Amino acid sequence: MTIQEALRSSGLDSLDAEVILAHILGVSREQLIICSQNRIDDDMLQTCTTHMQRRKRGEPVAYIIGQKEFYGRDFLVTPDVLIPRPATEGLIDLTLHVLKTGEDDVRKTDTDIVAVAKLFSKVEHVRTVIDIGTGSGCIAITIALERPDLRVIATDISEAALKIATQNAKQLNADIDFRLGNLLEPIQNVSEPFLIVSNPPYIPSSETLPQDVYEYEPHSALFSGDDGVNHLQQIVKYASKHPFCCGICIECKTDQCLALA
Repeated sequence: MTIQEALRSSGLDSLDAEVILAHILGVSREQLIICSQNRIDDDMLQTCTTHMQRRKRGEPVAYIIGQKEFYGRDFLVTPDVLIPRPATEGLIDLTLHVLKTGEDDVRKTDTDIVAVAKLFSKVEHVRTVIDIGTGSGCIAITIALERPDLRVIATDISEAALKIATQNAKQLNADIDFRLGNLLEPIQNVSEPFLIVSNPPYIPSSETLPQDVYEYEPHSALFSGDDGVNHLQQIVKYASKHPFCCGICIECKTDQCLALA
């Protein structure tokens, strides 16, 4: 079977089929199209069939191929961590901007999603950024690579998630101080000015999510009480009381901004 025939017979959205097949063959999607008449050997074709069947059952493509691009870099992902999303790239942009300007800000990063910067004091002397609920480590690692002059600490309550984040940091050559624990508990002893960045759980428990999100991604990284603000409020509460926390940059729903007041 040729590449073109495999794509046409997949029964999947063309983008999903191309991403899966390109990953199996170890080529880019562009190369896939250029080489569309090349034949696929039997072992790769079997793998392709298995992967595409998994996608038909609803499993996210990122978990099937084991990786997701974020801010121009490939991150290892498994069902132990949330799949990085484009909206969170906006949170990175906001954080880097705040570190330069020291200004509060609110930016729309997707439909009904915003990145919010709320500062408690000046950030001009901040040389430490702390990622709360790091998951795959995509936020902490990206900031560390974009700003190698900064010290980056990352926390998560999930030991399994921290293992994935540690692998990503090693693969991408990022120096991160990973710490196990809930929210701000692992950073109580930090004694230099720091900025918190976080993409915490913020989905209301009653909200209906797409099948591939609800059935496969970790609920602990998605849901946060009836209004979706439990984690947001806890982070703001404890961050504002920490003597060395200069502010937070956080992702949430548009209508949850008031919970950060």
